[in-house]
Formats: sequence, structure tokens, C-alpha cells
Amino acid sequence: MSKYNGLWFFYDDDISIYFNRRHTFNVWQNGKEINCFTAEDDIDTGKPLTPKQAEEFADEWLAEQLEEEKLRHADAF
Repeated sequence: MSKYNGLWFFYDDDISIYFNRRHTFNVWQNGKEINCFTAEDDIDTGKPLTPKQAEEFADEWLAEQLEEEKLRHADAF
């Protein structure tokens, strides 16, 4: 049995996000954990996020991080 019972979401640049099916998302790149973030239960139902909701949350979080990174680099020029 795997020690990972959660969900993995995979992205470009060897980035993956692991959701533990509770509240925590761990961000990995090139085999190293580089960040983590949390989500509250579904605001409408009070239940943990569904796999679809978790994927959408991870997608949005990563998009925000990439946009912030892009803006930081734009300020440098």
C-alpha cells in the first residue's frame, strides 16, 4: 500500500501538487517539496473538498503563483 492516499495533480516544468484529501496541498518540483498551502472545507457544504474542487483550487493557486513570479521578474527590467 502506498503511503500516499491523496491526489496528485501534474503541471508543466515538473511541478506537481499533492492534496492529502483534507486541507493540505504540498507543491513539488523536480522531486523536492518547494511550498505548501491549505484550503478550508467547502464553503457551501462544510465537507472536505471533492477531487474536482481540489484540482480547481490547486490550478488557481498555481496560476496565481506563476503570475506573481512573472510580475516580480517584470519589475526587475
